[in-house]
Amino acid sequence: MLKIFIKKWIFIFFLLLFSLIGSLKSHIAFFNIFFWILLSIIFLELFWVSLAYFTARFSFERNLPYKSVEDDTITIKTNVINKTILPFFNLVLEDYVYCEEPTRQKHTTMFEFIGPKKILTLTYRCFCYKRGRYNIGPLKVFFFGPFGLLFFKRKYEVFSEIYIYPKTFTIHKLGPLTKGIAPWFGIETSRVSGDDDEFFGVREYKSGDPIKKIHWATTAKKNQLIVKEFQRQSFYRASIIFNLERQTNYGTGRERVAEYMIKLAASIAKYLTLRGVSFEVISHTQETVHVPFNKGENHLEEVMKFLTIAQAESAVSLREIFEEFSKRLPNDSSMIAIMQDSDWECLPAMMSLKLRNISLLPIILVSSSFKEKKDIEESERETKLNVSKTIDFVPIFVSRGDNFEEIFLSSNIK
Repeated sequence: MLKIFIKKWIFIFFLLLFSLIGSLKSHIAFFNIFFWILLSIIFLELFWVSLAYFTARFSFERNLPYKSVEDDTITIKTNVINKTILPFFNLVLEDYVYCEEPTRQKHTTMFEFIGPKKILTLTYRCFCYKRGRYNIGPLKVFFFGPFGLLFFKRKYEVFSEIYIYPKTFTIHKLGPLTKGIAPWFGIETSRVSGDDDEFFGVREYKSGDPIKKIHWATTAKKNQLIVKEFQRQSFYRASIIFNLERQTNYGTGRERVAEYMIKLAASIAKYLTLRGVSFEVISHTQETVHVPFNKGENHLEEVMKFLTIAQAESAVSLREIFEEFSKRLPNDSSMIAIMQDSDWECLPAMMSLKLRNISLLPIILVSSSFKEKKDIEESERETKLNVSKTIDFVPIFVSRGDNFEEIFLSSNIK
């Protein structure tokens, strides 16, 4: 913008100089009139911009959702509030939307006029390029004179926070999970009147309770309907474990190892939530992160917020994380390990969890496929060969560019 104005003023300067010389040399009235009109416009522009500079009082309100998902488009509405008794012309608003692609983070909106004591709403759209927690802002406003010859700029510290959650994919089949037994004091244990559950006690009848659950002996004694209550015993628990290692985070942009791991973890967490499975998340970024067992939408929200801001800053290995948490894994549960092929040496130790009736589902990223100029198919063949020497079953393999939904529909997922 500054370069355009420099060129514009160079052109005006030559016009002034040309008209002044013309009026002095030729004494033609046109040059003299043109010179004074141009000079009057410049002084009027200077006066108006100076007045605006000392009197402009603006405030701003930005409205946008507090969360979105990668590849979604959000609508941002910014209210421009003119608090002065003067009108303003030819304003330009710049908003810095950092959740956009790097080359499109500056949104520029022009509006010709805002009246005194008026509110103007500007609407613009933003494409959510990559997961993360972002502060949208600041705002910059360019105030132009009525002829667009002069301007001044002001910066407004208006910020809005937004979470861009990782994009998930639909998982149709994940593999068999191990059913455990709920403790008396456990995670979201619920009392129901159902079949194949342990008798818990009795309570007053409520509308909708099945007649077959009425406890007739107690009903007769208390002279009111009493039903049997049961403690639900069998349920599923799963542990999701992964390591966001800095040194092995190969790839660029959204095609990096860590981004694939987070997308897998988010999709698995959503899959487990939809099926009412209690799960925990064990990870390492710059520090150990443990989201304890729970289930439901609130638990999923907590996990998604962590996955939104997680970065590949870990300096420890997956083996170290597993050794720290392996003894805390509950018996009769499942462990879903999202790992790189360079971590395949952990698999024998993980397979020992079978002794505690903990089923293992390894999802292995072919890390070499994220490196430049690498034959992905050849890399995957090498990885499968190395892993097959260590374990007696086929894990899920993921390479750069794979279709996730097709992988989780493959025949080797039971």
